[in-house]
Amino acid sequence: MLYRWIWLAAFAALTSQVAATEPEPGRTDGPEGSEYGTGGYSFYRETGEFYLDSYVGSASVDINNDALNTSTSKTSIMYGLGAGYQLEDWLGFGLGFSHITEQKINLFSAGVLASYDQAPLNWFLSLDAEIYNPTTGSNKFGFVPGIGAEIVLTDYLRAGLRFQRDFIFADEDIDVSRFTARLQFRF
Repeated sequence: MLYRWIWLAAFAALTSQVAATEPEPGRTDGPEGSEYGTGGYSFYRETGEFYLDSYVGSASVDINNDALNTSTSKTSIMYGLGAGYQLEDWLGFGLGFSHITEQKINLFSAGVLASYDQAPLNWFLSLDAEIYNPTTGSNKFGFVPGIGAEIVLTDYLRAGLRFQRDFIFADEDIDVSRFTARLQFRF
């Protein structure tokens, strides 16, 4: 009988010890299912984030007019600013302004950005609709596909390179090739 009580006490001590080592449910500070605060999605965010871009680089503008039998090609410095909203980690929308210095051309754009985030190196594709606004001549419309890569410096700061090719719809054949270095601040 004494052995029965010893075995029962040992079993109770053993099961209480096992139950004590089992972790208790933790407190979550994020939205339902995020497990933020208990080791879950540390970079989870429920809503998107805004960003500002600044960029500088070179632009090569080629204009061919078959009717006048003329052709010009110039490369000069360009700079610009952009602002946007990153809806998800992979999808964003943005507005931008660029200026090509020597040809005195303003470019106003709006478009989408699809990114593949694999920090610290991210890849992205973009597609913009653009208003080509030279100081002499009329405004024109175009599409601008682009590709780029960026390095995540901090949670709020990214630096990268981008190549874009403008396809302008006009009587002349206007092509603009842009290669820029950009700095992006997210908040």
